[in-house]
Amino acid sequence: MTDKERKELVDIIKKEMVKLQRKIEELKEFTQPVEPDSAIGRISRMDAINNKSIYDASIQNSRNRLAQLENILKMKNDDSFGVCIKCHNDIPTERLKIRPEIRLCAGCLEHARR
Repeated sequence: MTDKERKELVDIIKKEMVKLQRKIEELKEFTQPVEPDSAIGRISRMDAINNKSIYDASIQNSRNRLAQLENILKMKNDDSFGVCIKCHNDIPTERLKIRPEIRLCAGCLEHARR
């Protein structure tokens, strides 16, 4: 990986981390407890409870991805940055631009799914 590609990936990671932090803050507004004495109907309350669980799951997924990005960012100067942890080949930069936290190349990921 060239220094230019590394810098570009670091920038992508930082931007994605900012987006995830904003998303988490926005989703927190929708995860407030549904008050039992709220003046909404029974069906609406059930919908609100269901939506809350969906937002909770989305927050958890966002936090997990944020943690993965933070860990990858710590590795930005390591030789293992952008390298498959299984076959030790370089992961294509275009793939890393889409999912910078990925640790497996496409071949190893496909093999692991079988």
